[in-house]
Amino acid sequence: IRVFSGTRTADPKATYARIAEVFTPMVEECSRHKIHLLVENEGSQNIATSAELGEFMPLLKSQWFGYNWDPNNAHTAKEIPFPDGYKKLPIDRMMNAQVKARDLLPDYPADNLPWHDIMAAMQKDGYKGHIGLETHIFDGTLIPKANLAMKEIMRIVDSL
Repeated sequence: IRVFSGTRTADPKATYARIAEVFTPMVEECSRHKIHLLVENEGSQNIATSAELGEFMPLLKSQWFGYNWDPNNAHTAKEIPFPDGYKKLPIDRMMNAQVKARDLLPDYPADNLPWHDIMAAMQKDGYKGHIGLETHIFDGTLIPKANLAMKEIMRIVDSL
């Protein structure tokens, strides 16, 4: 289950204890059902960057609590997601890495992230979680571009 950390405030770090307090019963319920609860970094939220994920994660130490890393969201939050932000992540708590289709397609060069390098680093660091495709293509070509993006993900994975 993916959750977010509330609309970004002027001092996001000041909200972390309260966010952890709100998430705690959710994590407890998830653990009873063996379901993972993942907080996602998102630019509009109190946890927007990889560095913020790294700072927040120690507040909830359950094996059922992790994070969904969306490096594109960290990028929009003015962080260089790779390699800078990646180095600040607790990799053992990452349970999903989210790839936006536009990060992989030449039609959107401003958004492209070095996914081959990112996945190579994740593999080197022993990442065992999932990789998800978030399409985010709103120009009427969603399905064909999602298929192209998935082929690119598979090409990268096969090359590692």
